Amino acid sequence: MGLLRLRHRPGHRRNAPSPQRPGSHHPALPLERDPEEPGGGPMTGAVRACANYFRVHPGYHRLLTALMEKYRRSGRPAGWVTLSDASTAECEAARALFGRPFEPPLRFRADQFEEALQQTRFRGVSLKAVLEDYFGTELKTRREVRAGLEDRFAAVLDRAMEGRGETTARWLEDLRAGRGSGYTLLRREATRDPGQTGTGLMGACAALDRLERGDGRPVRLAVLSAGATSDPHALDSGTLGGKLFLHLLAYRSGLDYPASAEKRDALYYQNGILCDSISSLVTQVGLILETEGGEHPGYALFRQRREPVTLSLASLSALTGVRSPCGRAFLVENEMVFAQLCDRADHFCAPLLCTSGQPSVAALRLLDLLTASGTALFYSGDFDGKGLSIAAQLWRRCPDRLMPWHMGPEDYEKCRSEVALSAASRALLQNCAGTPLEPAARAVEAGGTAGYQELLLPWLEEELLKKP
Repeated sequence: MGLLRLRHRPGHRRNAPSPQRPGSHHPALPLERDPEEPGGGPMTGAVRACANYFRVHPGYHRLLTALMEKYRRSGRPAGWVTLSDASTAECEAARALFGRPFEPPLRFRADQFEEALQQTRFRGVSLKAVLEDYFGTELKTRREVRAGLEDRFAAVLDRAMEGRGETTARWLEDLRAGRGSGYTLLRREATRDPGQTGTGLMGACAALDRLERGDGRPVRLAVLSAGATSDPHALDSGTLGGKLFLHLLAYRSGLDYPASAEKRDALYYQNGILCDSISSLVTQVGLILETEGGEHPGYALFRQRREPVTLSLASLSALTGVRSPCGRAFLVENEMVFAQLCDRADHFCAPLLCTSGQPSVAALRLLDLLTASGTALFYSGDFDGKGLSIAAQLWRRCPDRLMPWHMGPEDYEKCRSEVALSAASRALLQNCAGTPLEPAARAVEAGGTAGYQELLLPWLEEELLKKP
């Protein structure tokens, strides 16, 4: 390992080294220091030389790691360092420094390490400085680290707070108090990269302020993003700015952060933002679609010809109202079932809609317009976890207007298949608790197999063709 400690003649007591005069050499110290870095002094070179010595002698690594933890915990080398499973190299490293033999468990007082270091050719160096050079990091106590993170987080919020509107200012104050939607995300990202976090937060706040200063007309997400940040993609849902913006919208709406794409798009729409206004679709036949001038002439032709028409969210946004000629409308989950039933659309006595599985924002918007007009809604879906959960979700959205349609336990027996329910499907049945779908959910859980709309077609068709 090489000579580390200063040697002393037998019988001589070890004393503190006498001060050196400039230009003189202590007989036990190296005559030359390592080359200095620009701006460094003699002690900087000694620290670097000491750290390099430890680097080329791996037996010191775990000892130094333990000492670094002592500094981080209490700001000084306090307590004992113990290596129960110390290797031969580690025991030899300790012997070279302390001048006495060691064997497992290797144990010494932490402050003795620096004392022993001062009796070597590296005397005068600070153990803390050596540890910082060795590990390539500034050594801070945990309290100092926490204080630094607090300062960093506060600086991000302070910068974002300037000139904010009422909603964003309240949200930022809640974040400062350690609450509010998005606190955990913002805190974590501010720790990693305060600069980028500040940029994302500023963009989210600027977007909501811009939205609230607007004229109330729907605005597309990319247009809002470009106006607030100059980047049309800055508020995309996968970016930090986009996630913070969703947290801000959820805070504004009094809702939880959206856990699915459907809930995300619904949150956008609720706040007057069109995110997916072209590909968000719903198909219907027979409804009266109205603008300020009365029934839309183009859609009126589809209705008169009893032909299905697919509506985008953008199309629905231009409507002032939707109603049923007979005060009722039927909904089905499955596109194939809808298409099969529409073969008899010439004889329908009520409009028919298709949600195509999980309702899109366009489908939800259409239902909202129908309930606003007082239309009674009847929904039919599959008898499995997903189908019954969708039915329960729609019922909760409009409990006074929507009723299950051929979705009772007796209907399950008519359409029951041999397809076993998955564990995930069984779990979704719990979503029906406290709704009119609960009896059907219990029947499906007991039966253990799914039931499908296709097997209910005769009964669905009969009711669509029956005059009230």
